Amino acid sequence: MRIPETRPGRGRSAPLFSDIISIAISSFLICYCIVSFFAGQAGILAYRDLKHTIVLMEERITVLGNDNARLAELRRSYLDDSDRIAREAREIGYLRPGEKIVILPPGVRIDAGLEGEPVLEPVRVGPSTGLPDGLVKLLSSLTGLVVLFASLVMAIAPRKKLTVRMSEDR
Repeated sequence: MRIPETRPGRGRSAPLFSDIISIAISSFLICYCIVSFFAGQAGILAYRDLKHTIVLMEERITVLGNDNARLAELRRSYLDDSDRIAREAREIGYLRPGEKIVILPPGVRIDAGLEGEPVLEPVRVGPSTGLPDGLVKLLSSLTGLVVLFASLVMAIAPRKKLTVRMSEDR
């Protein structure tokens, strides 16, 4: 007994080609969905970066809130003590009529505790860190083309004919 050949004949090339095209398109869509889910503009990696940015912004809000409270206290002290305004003006170089300024060397001068404060950069929020949609489409298209090529090669490649011999054990 002989098993019929699985390779299509001349009349079956159109359905085979349409099957190959549908497999390639399906692989394109599947690849597009998977890559977009993980590395796209709204993918998991982009959301992880966004979460990190949110943490940085919250830290910045805390630091700015502390600075705001310190500056509000400084403002209140200026409003309560009118002589303090004159002392602060002298520290930055303003003089009353008849006064003279004395500049101390840098090693003798004591700053008002500004050395330890970190300089904060603004948190920059821009476009998503995920892959651009065009790149995701390109990767998916390449995957679809590879599947199309592999399917065509598999369909065209000659296959060994299978024959089954049945023993006459009955």
